[in-house]
Amino acid sequence: MKKIIPITDLQRQAARIVGSLSESEEPFIITQRGRAAAVLIPVSRYEQIEQDLARLDELELREMLAVAEAQIAQKKTISHRKVKERLAEQRKKTAPRRKRKTG
Repeated sequence: MKKIIPITDLQRQAARIVGSLSESEEPFIITQRGRAAAVLIPVSRYEQIEQDLARLDELELREMLAVAEAQIAQKKTISHRKVKERLAEQRKKTAPRRKRKTG
């Protein structure tokens, strides 16, 4: 269960609150003016989140490579020259137009 505490309580009782993080592994939602402003989590949980995100990044990259390899095998590729041409066309379409000077 998440614990919700105002920032003023965190300021007054920081040592106790940080100490209790290691006991429960539950995050603290820090509020400011009645609204959620931050989350305080144990370092172990933060490290786990970082590892999980790294694994997800790796899985996403592997999926992208598999798709690319399948496209290559099916000859669904275009030349470097064609890519440059398409990018140049896109830039022309999205480039901000300059105003003409009047006077």
